[in-house]
Amino acid sequence: MPSELHNKLLSAVSPFDEGVSALKLNVLRNKDSRPNRTAAVLVPVLDKPEPEIVLTVRSEMLMQHPGQVSFPGGSVDRTDRSAVSTALREAEEEIGLTFSQVSPLGFLDRLDTISDYRVLPVVGLVRSSFVWKPDQREVSEVFTVPMELAIDHRSYSHKEVVEDGKKYVISSLNWQGHKIWGITAAILLNFGSRMENPGHKTALFSKYY
Repeated sequence: MPSELHNKLLSAVSPFDEGVSALKLNVLRNKDSRPNRTAAVLVPVLDKPEPEIVLTVRSEMLMQHPGQVSFPGGSVDRTDRSAVSTALREAEEEIGLTFSQVSPLGFLDRLDTISDYRVLPVVGLVRSSFVWKPDQREVSEVFTVPMELAIDHRSYSHKEVVEDGKKYVISSLNWQGHKIWGITAAILLNFGSRMENPGHKTALFSKYY
């Protein structure tokens, strides 16, 4: 029987069978064209009485965004059957999360990033017994944040900036020495907005640099 958490998450995400056409698109960049690359990330929620979000710290050896907090994920490969397959494959490679330990539930809204990616977040409910095994070539650390805190916009600091005559808000959350911002914060805030408005799928994003 599905848990209460399972049902809450299902009410917040977009079902896989609706595809991506039902998703909002947030453009976090100043280009009019579609990004050249596509990526998917897994938003892993530990199935515990007090649910937690699993996050990673990117290795300092990586070319892009070294040392930043992120979700497991990466570029879509030609051999991937779907964005869900991409997210699950990357999670297994990066933190040792096997397919049997996670139940993919649905999509959050898409984002176009300044690093020329269109990113599709996939929410997955992860067994509480999961023990991560990070690949040190890609991930220097794995940590968790209480979901209630991570998706609450009131937990974040919000700074308004102006770029090319447009106003944006940069949101960030400091948690146990980790700074959660950028696309990771944007995805979490979108998740929180959807959790607050189940069935309505209202989006909330942050502009980042």
